[in-house]
Amino acid sequence: MKGSIFRQAVMTLAVLVCLLAGGILPADAAGVSFTQEELDYIKEARVLKAVSIDGIAPLSHVDSNGELKGIGVNLLHRISGMTGLVFEYELYETVDEALASDYDIYFNAAYIYMPADIALSQPYLKSETILYINSAIDRHQIDSGKYAAVKGGTLPAGVDPDNTIYYNNREDAVDAVEKGEADYGYGNAYSLAFYTLQNGYKNIITIPASKEKREYCLAVPPGNEVLLSILNKSITALDEDQMQTLVLDVASQVERKITLAMITHVYGKQILVIVLLAMAVLLISVFFNVRANNRLKIENRRYQLLSHISNECLFEYSVKSGKVELSEKFHRTIDIIRREKEVINRLKEVLMTWHDDKNDEHLSTVKLPLVDGNAGVFKVICSNVTDENGNLYSIIGKLVDISEEVREKETLINKSRLDGLTGLYNAAAARELVIKSIENKAANKTDAFIMIDCDNFKSINDTYGHLKGDQVLKSIGESIKKAFRQTDILGRVGGDEFCVYMHDIPEEDFVREKCRQLDNLIQGINEGFPVSIS
Repeated sequence: MKGSIFRQAVMTLAVLVCLLAGGILPADAAGVSFTQEELDYIKEARVLKAVSIDGIAPLSHVDSNGELKGIGVNLLHRISGMTGLVFEYELYETVDEALASDYDIYFNAAYIYMPADIALSQPYLKSETILYINSAIDRHQIDSGKYAAVKGGTLPAGVDPDNTIYYNNREDAVDAVEKGEADYGYGNAYSLAFYTLQNGYKNIITIPASKEKREYCLAVPPGNEVLLSILNKSITALDEDQMQTLVLDVASQVERKITLAMITHVYGKQILVIVLLAMAVLLISVFFNVRANNRLKIENRRYQLLSHISNECLFEYSVKSGKVELSEKFHRTIDIIRREKEVINRLKEVLMTWHDDKNDEHLSTVKLPLVDGNAGVFKVICSNVTDENGNLYSIIGKLVDISEEVREKETLINKSRLDGLTGLYNAAAARELVIKSIENKAANKTDAFIMIDCDNFKSINDTYGHLKGDQVLKSIGESIKKAFRQTDILGRVGGDEFCVYMHDIPEEDFVREKCRQLDNLIQGINEGFPVSIS
């Protein structure tokens, strides 16, 4: 039996090595060159939601520490570094659930699982199709056996739907064949090699199948051609060595699962002796620990009651363990379920600055995501807790919501920077922003500055009155907003004088075209008399 397990492990490793050597699609190693439309998309893109399904390691899975791992994740990390796009990840149990979500990118997409209207990138990974069967089954009689399928996939030719059992993911399907719940299945070589090494399967036999190669791509919803083009260019820019590095990084982190059956088979007698000795020690120590545990339970109960009664967002940060305990109100207010890592890290950044502070109380502010999807600004009030030696043991504090106060302050600041008539930046704000833009302009970028003056404005005021003059200025301000980009600095710098500062223009004709657009809009102003600018 041990020899059989050894030979199987050797064969699995050999398959993985061969796949790593030859299963990566070659890519152009040249740098990425994006169009202006693609650069604009990258510049204005929000955080993109990337989804896939769990249980298809090494393509995507959650490891024992709860961290998202996989070749697809590594690929998106690399694309993020190349393009500046930012991704957030979420794994679902089934393909249908993932595609039904509000996703921007589906990674590790195999065409056999994708609807016809989904746009696929060029493949970044390919694999042979492998037949895996339970060792107790005759491979020549599997047609009458139970087939382990993954939900959302297409059944291979010749497989009887009535003899098919569906599972949420590849790992569940392979586990079913290992346990004898199903007789056989088909899968990609990467996943089978990964789970064989991780789970130590003893009843699985793998055989290369003469079926189509499996290719894995990035998928985007219909109508998102610009994002698809960016992804294709990024994949093309990765050469074979870079892709191998992405795969090897995952393959080198296989966490071998140690099962109870494996342990008892080898160390059964020693374990029995240890268990008996441990039980004896535990029985002796239980009596002495009961009182201490009861006192600890009372203290914890007091803390929970105080936290509940106070109805405040309380927390405690343990300096030694680095863990943060949060109150019930904290969980109800702050989006700790979906963005736990982000919230904890922001809170720790504030708390870590206080380690060397000799004061017992501290005040600071932090911006955190709320359960309703908005962001809130909170005042952080903390106190240090020291041990008997005066060393910092923990930091206990609470959050006070000052979001409304901050919003009112920002509103007042914004109003003070705007021209009351046109809604453009006033002269002082425009001057400040233009100077800052000039000082920070990159040497390889071209900016443009435009001054605009309303022709014969004094005559308009004198002839038709100041009310009509104000209407003309307001209409010019609206026309400037329509003609130029949201990223441009638009200001009124005098009575009838305006300015526009354009960042990173592609060419001079672009500026001329914008000026022509503004001129056409100005000519369309209908105040009963002609209006023109220069």
